Amino acid sequence: MIRMTGCPNGCARPYMAELAFVGDSGKSYQVWVGGSPVLEGRTGFVLKDKVKEEEMDTLLGGLFGKWRDTREGNEAFGDWAHRLGQDQLLPP
Repeated sequence: MIRMTGCPNGCARPYMAELAFVGDSGKSYQVWVGGSPVLEGRTGFVLKDKVKEEEMDTLLGGLFGKWRDTREGNEAFGDWAHRLGQDQLLPP
């Protein structure tokens, strides 16, 4: 489940999604990950702040590739991100 909003007050409930983008200025976003795929029991966490549009392909490509390579069975993206946590998801 992916959600996107320009409202920092949670108007579109981005914090519940497996992957969410919250606009924090004209062309940059907070990226949230780790919410429940069935909107139950947990919210996501901020993966990275102030991600520019031109950086988004690199960030998401790396995340999706890592998910493909390291998930357990049919593990949903949000469950996988929650299990790994921010320190394991971002490159050093």
